[in-house]
Amino acid sequence: MKIYQCIHKYPPHIPLFEKKYGVTDDMDFETLRRLVISDGYASAYILAPALEDSTEEVFYTLWDYDRLQHLWAKEHGLKTRNLDEIKLAQIEEFKPDVFYNMSAFCDGDFIRKLRGGRHKNVYWNGIIESTPRTYPEYDGQLSLHRPYVKYWQAMGLAACELQPGIPSSWLRADRADRNVDALFYGQYEGAMFATRNRLVEQLLHYKSRTDLDIRCHLHCTYRRPTIFKVPGLPWTRVRLPQFMVEKRVVARYALPPLYGESLYDAIASAKIVINAYTDNNIDFKSNMRLFEAIGLGAFLISEAGQYPDGFEQGVDFYTYKDPGELLAQIEKVLSDWPLHAEMARATQRKITALYSKERQWCDFKKFVATL
Repeated sequence: MKIYQCIHKYPPHIPLFEKKYGVTDDMDFETLRRLVISDGYASAYILAPALEDSTEEVFYTLWDYDRLQHLWAKEHGLKTRNLDEIKLAQIEEFKPDVFYNMSAFCDGDFIRKLRGGRHKNVYWNGIIESTPRTYPEYDGQLSLHRPYVKYWQAMGLAACELQPGIPSSWLRADRADRNVDALFYGQYEGAMFATRNRLVEQLLHYKSRTDLDIRCHLHCTYRRPTIFKVPGLPWTRVRLPQFMVEKRVVARYALPPLYGESLYDAIASAKIVINAYTDNNIDFKSNMRLFEAIGLGAFLISEAGQYPDGFEQGVDFYTYKDPGELLAQIEKVLSDWPLHAEMARATQRKITALYSKERQWCDFKKFVATL
């Protein structure tokens, strides 16, 4: 079975990635693609063969990383710089059995350009909203959010719960000398994160009045709402100026965002990783941070709620319902770190076995075989 898997870039990550590795247009496509994969961006979502360099089984790319895709086009004699046209050419050359799109929500209905192909088309959606974005043009839908899967199945659509997978290499990255007391990382923005923003602010206030090494690596995202637009004429769009005032404690104590290998190093150096969700994520709790924290051996403290199969609250990790309870849980863990370090190691072994890359790959193949 041959899979074409594509995911979108995260714009703030690319300049840091290119600076870190000295990326230039002198590189060839395969060298740059291997750098992207080995640096770890979205590792938990990449299918196992791509991580293992089995390019005959899985063609993986960041479809909107201009430099990467333009290199492929140049090497294959294409004059176009249109990213959709390059992606179509890649699919035509690779001839996959399955087109696996992790960007259906942001690729401008690319699926409509693929109609009539012999391959099956599936997409992944992990953006948590009150009602899932649904694309019935696809043959199958995938998500880590169990309520989405049930919603799609009730509509008569083929759907499957596919959780992130933990690469075996993360076990080798584990460290005994964890010198950071607690770590939080993620977005700090006005939309969808009001509750989480308040949590971060309380966490940083707590840092300011203790001697604990608490680190919050934040990407502050600024929204520009559209106030005027003529349909079909994108140049008429008028937006409000960027506006979001960081709380003083955030401006003073927050650290720059981390991605890929740099992020994994930070997690492997932390005793505790704190997990929080969007305001829309109420009934079911799963995200990439859940697997990154446990997979890299940190003790996880996360929001109370229903979790994927195998995650036992109070045994594998602790939960909180409000900032006060979070701080109490942090103090509980740090007051007896040797005990909780052993709990974290046991959880790492358990969850890595349950949610391995091999299981993720098998679950994916099993689902698409039914389509």
